Amino acid sequence: MDWRQKYRPYIVAATLAFVMTMFVAPEVMEGNSMSPVLDDGDTLVITKESYSANRGEPELGQVVILEKVYSRAISEDNVIGRVAALPGDTLKVKNEKLYRKGEVIAEAKGMKDQKIEISKDHVYILSDNEDPTMDSRNPDLGPVIMKEIKGDVKLKIWPLSEFGMVK
Repeated sequence: MDWRQKYRPYIVAATLAFVMTMFVAPEVMEGNSMSPVLDDGDTLVITKESYSANRGEPELGQVVILEKVYSRAISEDNVIGRVAALPGDTLKVKNEKLYRKGEVIAEAKGMKDQKIEISKDHVYILSDNEDPTMDSRNPDLGPVIMKEIKGDVKLKIWPLSEFGMVK
């Protein structure tokens, strides 16, 4: 038996592990900002994506996770949110409601009536449970620089009873 046959399983396993960690990563949902879709303690699989004005942008409604360093401005937990506005969009706050293209997309309690222009390299994220402290409505976070998006949340793998794609 030559060395290639002997070490083949180890080489294949190491190669697969390397490739997998380059493109996907596990994350644990901390907090309930995305409840009921994602709950505290859920284990997620994210695809590592890189966004910018030159490399493309996430889609509206896509669930994303921010880099931990960036999200520390508002929380020690991971900040996970749904993309609600893309570069070039204009949001409007009126009577404590947030509008995009004339449609109400969220409550904006405590926010003054204003227009919010989403600049070239930014997106606006919202939490699913209307918690403004964990999304772009928080003035300490605001619109998110696309390069600070760590990846897209694709799959919930724990608890097993809720295994499936994240939408």
